[in-house]
Amino acid sequence: MSSRVSPAELGVMAARWAIREGATEAEVYVSVARGYSIDIRTNKIETLEVIDDAGVGIRVAVGKRTGFAYTTGLEFRDVREAVARAVKQAKVAPEDRWWHGFPEPSRSYPEPGNIFNPVLARIEPETVLEHAREMLDTASAVSDLVLARGSISVYWVERAVVNTNGVYRIDVGTTAVVTAGVTIRKEGLVTPMIYEFDASRVAIPETSRVVERAAETAKLCTTIYRDLPTGRYTVVLAPKVLAELMGATVLYSLRGDIYVQGRSYYRDKLGEQALSEKITIVDDGVLKGGDRTWRFDGEGVATARKALVEKGVVREFIFDSYWAGRAGRESTGNASRDGYASRPIPGYTNIVVEPGDAAPEELLEGKVLVIHQIQGAHTASSDTGEYSVLANPAIYYENGEPRGWVPGAVLAGNFYREVASSIEMLGKTLERAYPGVYMPWARLSGITVATKG
Repeated sequence: MSSRVSPAELGVMAARWAIREGATEAEVYVSVARGYSIDIRTNKIETLEVIDDAGVGIRVAVGKRTGFAYTTGLEFRDVREAVARAVKQAKVAPEDRWWHGFPEPSRSYPEPGNIFNPVLARIEPETVLEHAREMLDTASAVSDLVLARGSISVYWVERAVVNTNGVYRIDVGTTAVVTAGVTIRKEGLVTPMIYEFDASRVAIPETSRVVERAAETAKLCTTIYRDLPTGRYTVVLAPKVLAELMGATVLYSLRGDIYVQGRSYYRDKLGEQALSEKITIVDDGVLKGGDRTWRFDGEGVATARKALVEKGVVREFIFDSYWAGRAGRESTGNASRDGYASRPIPGYTNIVVEPGDAAPEELLEGKVLVIHQIQGAHTASSDTGEYSVLANPAIYYENGEPRGWVPGAVLAGNFYREVASSIEMLGKTLERAYPGVYMPWARLSGITVATKG
């Protein structure tokens, strides 16, 4: 029979079933998502899909042996079978001497604002289609512009976490995300694909503005600058470029599991100045309207705001309950799940690199290379910080005036060292680099750039 109980009630039932099967403790994570998603390809709407996803993830312990299983849907029979699989797996698993049990309820839970809008939760598909048509109209008004890729997703999510140590938490949120990827094809020239996005927890973002921002960058690529020789340059990194390089290095090393395993670049730098004093990094799980703001993490631990780096000094690492226990610490409310089909691991909520005080014209003073996008950030060495990425596009500026796109420019260096000693200034505005990632523009000096010039 189909489940006619709430996700939290189903969680309680599943936890009881696990104990009856022989588990000494159990945790149940239930997720339900509903909404609509539109996909745009080459100036036309390709698909309108219904988002309808629900499932249950079960973690159990039999003493110090643990098991995990999941099921899609909320059918009692399927959940029972998943519970049985998890317990069976735990009974034959090797003991984990570090296992210390599932977390207990937090003393209090936050009430962050702007994470749910009932109007957005009840939105009709025709409304989403209207916004998609607006994107197409905006693109068609720009000469030679192609809206090669685009999407609008609007959905609500209900999450529940229940465990046998007293955790019983329910949360509901809405989200709307708009993406656009554009190129300009003009007189034999094809610009790089320029991607932009916007998101909101309570309304559909202004779709026309997303397309316009992408078009503004694409227009900068219609003039080519070929006279830039290989050398060291002052570069200005767009927020999403800063986010990608920082994600592969700095943020990797601020994870509690990486710290405990001895693989963090900052493993022996807690309390020390290891980054530029211009850098303050905050993980803010209660950010008002934040893309990844929730009242609790993937284990039911309360989310919070915490400074990981304060004016260059390493202050904290992020932990879920397991890795916090191994470090002799407490969970920071950063148990992250990739849906109900995964176990929790340390992961970020809303990452904020606090802005500086530089105006846009200050960032562009002199001769600078502005990097709007990169390819290959995933190849950066998380251990050493060494990287080599294609800057696509990189726009060369002189005294605030764009001279043109530098095709094939490659940036190389060591980001751990550069984020410590090469940052000249940070922009005074904060932008969404990616969902849940908020960063300013950053100006760095002495960066190696290889060109075809």
